[in-house]
Amino acid sequence: MVALGAMINAVALFCFVNPATLVAGGFSGIASVLTNVSCSLFPNLSFETMMSVWYFALNLPFLIISLVQLRGDFTFKTIWATVVCSLTLGVLPQNMTFNSSRLICTVFGGTLIGFSMYVCSLYNGSNGGTEIIAKLIAKKHPERDLSNTITIANFATAFVGCVVLMIMDGESVWIVLYSLLFVIWGGEIMGIFERGADNSQKFLIITEKYQQISDEILKTFKRGLTQFDVVTKDGQPERKMIMVIVQYRQAPKLKQ
Repeated sequence: MVALGAMINAVALFCFVNPATLVAGGFSGIASVLTNVSCSLFPNLSFETMMSVWYFALNLPFLIISLVQLRGDFTFKTIWATVVCSLTLGVLPQNMTFNSSRLICTVFGGTLIGFSMYVCSLYNGSNGGTEIIAKLIAKKHPERDLSNTITIANFATAFVGCVVLMIMDGESVWIVLYSLLFVIWGGEIMGIFERGADNSQKFLIITEKYQQISDEILKTFKRGLTQFDVVTKDGQPERKMIMVIVQYRQAPKLKQ
């Protein structure tokens, strides 16, 4: 299934992102910018071949870091996904490209990219690049939302890539707007597949400051909660477990 996600990623890049000169964000976006610059400097180079080469070259150091830091199943699946995506980019036929409308490319490309990231993440893999970085951050901060971390990283790289294209190829400011919309849409699609549009989440909080926290939850979220007694050792302060259910969009505020 990780290979399927990688092929969907390649189709999105080949059919929608590259023909519309969108900067996808992440390493695929950087690879796209470097490919455009390479082909501008050396017209005899093949865009598809250089895209595959740059995509794999950019991912290689982070795959090594992932192998050391994350190890196991995730790294090997990510390596496999990177190889499959690079090979797929090199063999897709030219008549599959679509560039009639940047808006259509943004919507359909973003949807495919978001679904691709979701499929790879669901089976403990990734498409590499910023998804590896997000996984490394999640290892240190498991409370962070993976799709939001990826979106922020992609947003930053897409913006920088757009500026480079504007300077090197004379692209208009519209490339920035469409590319950033593409990144946001792709991240939202991944998030919707992961958690639903705005699903409920249950939190269990064990604390000594149960009354203070309960009052704050009631005041801030206007939601009911349940307190349970917690058995503690002799001499330890009394603690209680608070159970509360909030919407997904409220979870970051509750964690604070």
